[in-house]
Amino acid sequence: MRDRTIYIVVTRTNTIPSRAIRIYTGCPYNHVSLSIDSRLEDMVSFGRLYPSMPMPGGFVHEGKNKGFFRRFRDTHCRVYSKKIGEWEYQKFLHLLHKIENRSCKFNHLGLLTLIAGIPLERKNAYFCSQFCGKMLNESGIHHFHKPFGLLRPADFCDLNGFTLLYEGPLHAFENQKAAVPA
Repeated sequence: MRDRTIYIVVTRTNTIPSRAIRIYTGCPYNHVSLSIDSRLEDMVSFGRLYPSMPMPGGFVHEGKNKGFFRRFRDTHCRVYSKKIGEWEYQKFLHLLHKIENRSCKFNHLGLLTLIAGIPLERKNAYFCSQFCGKMLNESGIHHFHKPFGLLRPADFCDLNGFTLLYEGPLHAFENQKAAVPA
């Protein structure tokens, strides 16, 4: 069985909502995505359905040069990686397929309760860090010690077993390790 790699991408833009969130939380990053694509052309998360409008939100496929991040080229990021086994990889794909085939919504109410320190789990409704935490946990890649409804993008920085691969402009990311033939 060959090893696979999962990537965590935490980002920040200079949009007004992004700056407001950074001021409120004091954290440098306010969005998190997951990817199994070594070039980050395809990442998954919960965010804006339409790059030019903050709402509505929901499940999104985003990439370093498409969708929201294509519109906001000044996006800064940190990319973390972790080798995972075939079982975790297949479990991740299975969970992702289930989410993609549901009518999932953005958990706006959950964001409000997060601010109050109260986790709110709603069926088929997530915000970015809640979704990413659930995906990593349920696929056996990483277990969090707090409810998914209390996870913030900063909680995905420096996770045990993950390696910081890159920090800088998202559009400039080139995974040199992945580009080397095995």
